[in-house]
Amino acid sequence: MSLVNQTCWVVGGVGVVGRGITRGLLQSGANVIVNSRSEERLDKLRESLGNPSNLYLVRGSLLPGRASKTVADALRDLPVHHVVAHGAVRWWARNTAGTFKNHYEYKTRCDETYSLNIQPNQRLLDYRPEEFINSSAQLASLHFSAAQELIPRIQFFSSHSGKDQSSASYTFVTGDGSGKPGGGNTAMADINSHHVWGLSAALRNELTGSSSTDGSNVMVNCREIRLGVPAHDIIDPTADAASDLSSSSSSSPSSSKLSPLSEEIGYLCAGLASSASRTDDKGRLIHIQSRKQMDQLLEEYKVDFDINMNPLPHYYCES
Repeated sequence: MSLVNQTCWVVGGVGVVGRGITRGLLQSGANVIVNSRSEERLDKLRESLGNPSNLYLVRGSLLPGRASKTVADALRDLPVHHVVAHGAVRWWARNTAGTFKNHYEYKTRCDETYSLNIQPNQRLLDYRPEEFINSSAQLASLHFSAAQELIPRIQFFSSHSGKDQSSASYTFVTGDGSGKPGGGNTAMADINSHHVWGLSAALRNELTGSSSTDGSNVMVNCREIRLGVPAHDIIDPTADAASDLSSSSSSSPSSSKLSPLSEEIGYLCAGLASSASRTDDKGRLIHIQSRKQMDQLLEEYKVDFDINMNPLPHYYCES
């Protein structure tokens, strides 16, 4: 089934991976809500995706103390059936400009998560204990706040026919660049990333054992996609380029294997949301370490794409 008439909220939807997630959900026919404190970044997102009518942009934060108002305002006229929470926000990126070809300049200082009061270049043992306590769980705090506000509001979706029913879903999208010496992340980036993993594991376990979040009949299938390769990679360097390109499936929303993994993640998120009623993958951790694994997952979690929706423009991350 597709996600037509369903609504998905993308947490962290204005960055490289977030935009790929938003793109895939839009192409599946879903209404997609994306929030950010930066009106400029929201405008750039809409522009880069071709100004789709089913994209709803909300200026507001999901940080603790602010999430309640942001969620209440956004869901005043829309339900929410699925959430995709992108947990690898680039708050540890260097304070330099990057570029998206043919679209716009990306300035890391515009990232909402710079408000998390973290010093990107500070050595770990130079933190005072109170600074460590405050900084080490900032990213997990943001995602906890988002989950606490959004999960109780998630609604069960059923088609008009009543035959194709889907329960609700909450999908974490994380990266595993942390914990690897020489991986390029700061110490606090590693710690925050692991905290998000822990939050995801706890929610996946807790929601798997429960049929509802608030006494209702809404079951939330909580899963995690953990990407073990750079999101902007175009082709697995170990794969044969010719065979990789020629093996592109006509049923895939991608026109070729030249799409970056950031876009493939969006298609996978759409597939996970459309198959939320599956009972054999509740709480699943999906660890992707190659293009071959991604292809297998896209085949496993198929989603129907709205043929009436025009293709959205591609974009590539240069750095």
